Amino acid sequence: MNFVDLLFQNRLDEAKDKLVAHLGAITAARLEETKRYVASDSYEEVEIDEARNPNLVKMGRITKVRRRIRRNAKGRIVVQKNTRRSGIKGYRLSGNTVKRIPATVRLRKARLLKRSWKTTRRAKLRRSLLKRKMSMRRRASMGLR
Repeated sequence: MNFVDLLFQNRLDEAKDKLVAHLGAITAARLEETKRYVASDSYEEVEIDEARNPNLVKMGRITKVRRRIRRNAKGRIVVQKNTRRSGIKGYRLSGNTVKRIPATVRLRKARLLKRSWKTTRRAKLRRSLLKRKMSMRRRASMGLR
């Protein structure tokens, strides 16, 4: 007998059992179908964008730098982790918010950098000229003039 006939005959307990069994069968069928869809979605091949740097995570206006390997002033290797920076040029992080860098601060920083690079630039130029001279000497000794 089907569900409607059981209701007409006022056999409600049997109708309820039949309804629960039918709903269980529908749920099991849909569950199997969903499992197939989830399996096909989760094992889908995804191509990785080579241009994107996995070390940088863009979070709105803030960029999170996961890890960087540097040498400190003494020459030791240091790993810097999870540094937060502003994702917008001309802005900085102050506390937990992104704020515009004032013009006076930018100009003062530029002046200080100019002063420090005045000597450093000369030293770097001297070093590169020395290296060029050495390599030219090596070439000449090998006969590659």
